[in-house]
Amino acid sequence: MKFTIYDLRFTILFLFILSPILSHNYCAAETTQFGSIISINHPDKRVSNASAIIDDEGRIYIGWVKEDGNKNNIYVASSSDNGKTFSEKVRVNGDADMPSGINHAPTMALGTKGELYVAWTVSRTNGEFSSDIKFSRSLNKGKSFEPAILVNDDNLPVSHGFESMTVAPDGSIYIAWLDGREKKEGVSSTFIARSADNGKTFEKNVRVDGNSCPCCRTAVTVAHDGTVYVSWRKVFKPVPADIKQGGDIREIVLAKSTDKGKSFSESVVVGNDKWVIAGCPHRGPSISTDKDGFLYVVWYTEGETGSPAIYIANSKDGGMSFTKKLIPFSNGTFPDHPVMALNRDGKPLIAWEETTPVLSRLIFQQTDEKPQQMNQGVRRAHDPVLSINKSGDILIAWSQEEIRFTRTAYRLFRSQENINH
Repeated sequence: MKFTIYDLRFTILFLFILSPILSHNYCAAETTQFGSIISINHPDKRVSNASAIIDDEGRIYIGWVKEDGNKNNIYVASSSDNGKTFSEKVRVNGDADMPSGINHAPTMALGTKGELYVAWTVSRTNGEFSSDIKFSRSLNKGKSFEPAILVNDDNLPVSHGFESMTVAPDGSIYIAWLDGREKKEGVSSTFIARSADNGKTFEKNVRVDGNSCPCCRTAVTVAHDGTVYVSWRKVFKPVPADIKQGGDIREIVLAKSTDKGKSFSESVVVGNDKWVIAGCPHRGPSISTDKDGFLYVVWYTEGETGSPAIYIANSKDGGMSFTKKLIPFSNGTFPDHPVMALNRDGKPLIAWEETTPVLSRLIFQQTDEKPQQMNQGVRRAHDPVLSINKSGDILIAWSQEEIRFTRTAYRLFRSQENINH
C-alpha cells in the first residue's frame, strides 16, 4: 500500500530511518538554547498561518491574514523587546487590495536598510480563480504601509499566486510566483519580477519556466554574487512506462539567472524522487545560499521511499547538480512542511512538523546538533517559519491550534554577541 499525504487521519506511519543526515554528532554538540515560548493569541480561528521575520536590530515582525466579517485583511505587529510586548496590529492592505483568503500567510521580507516588504494574492472579480500579486512596503518599521502596487503585468483574469520574495545584497527585490497566463490546463508557469527602486515599481515580468505544479509555493533566493535562484515543483509528462500508478511525476526543480532576473537557465531536477501523484501536493521547497555560493534546498516528497519524507540537497556547482540526503524524523510520525535558513557559518537550520493522529511536534535542528522539540502539549503545531539576522539571532515561529482560538507561537535564540551588548 502506498501512503499519501491524505492518509494521515487514518494511519500511523512506522518509518524507520537507517541513514543519518548532515553529519550528526550527538555526543559532541549541544543544542541551540532558545528562550521560552511566547505567543500572540488570535480570538478566533479565522486567521491564516503566521509570517515572521527578525531584523538586524532584533526587532520581530509577525504578520497574518484575518477574516473581518466579509473582508480579509493583513495585519502586522512588531516587538522591539524580544517579544515581551508587541505594538498594536497595523493593517497592511486597503479595501481594494484585500487578500484572497486565509489559506496562505502574507509573504514578508526585509530591505537592506530595514524596510519591511509584504506581498500577497488578491482575488479578481472577472474570472474564476483569477487573482493578482500585490506588494506594499513600510519605511517606518511597520508603523504604516504605503498603498499597494501590482506586481504581475499581464492584466489577465487568470491565477497569479503562491508567491515568494527575497531581497538581494544590492537591495533589489525579487518576487516569484505561479502564473496562469499561458492557460495550460492543470499546470501553471513560473514567473518572476524585479524591483530595482526599493519597491516603488516592478519591472517587466519574466517567464522562468512552464509546466509548474499549480499549487506548490515557489521559493527564491539571491547569492552573494547576485545569482538569482528560483525553485518550484514541476510536472513531467508522460509518466514512464515502468510506473504503474496514475498521475504525473512532480519534481522539485531549480533555475538560475546571472543577469539580475532578465533570463533564466533551463530548470534542473533537484531530487529525482519520481513522485507520481494525481493532484497537487500543496507543498513547495525552501532554499538558501551561503557566503561561499553553496546552495541548499529542502522539500517534502513521497516519491523515492513511497512514504512521506523530507530531504535536503546541496549544490557546490551553482545548481547544476545536487547531492541529497534524508532528514531523519521520529519513528511513527508524519513529517511535513520543512523550512530552512542558514546561520552565519553557512550551516543549515531546519524546522519541520512531526504528527500522528494524537501527537504534534514542531522540530528544529542545526546541522551539527541533535533535533529538539519547540512546542509543548498535544495541540496541533504546524507551518513553521525560520528567520535569522546578521547578528545570528534566530527566530522560529509556528501556528498552534487551541480549542477556541489560534495562537502564533515563537521562540528566540539570541546570539552571544547581542547578549553581551
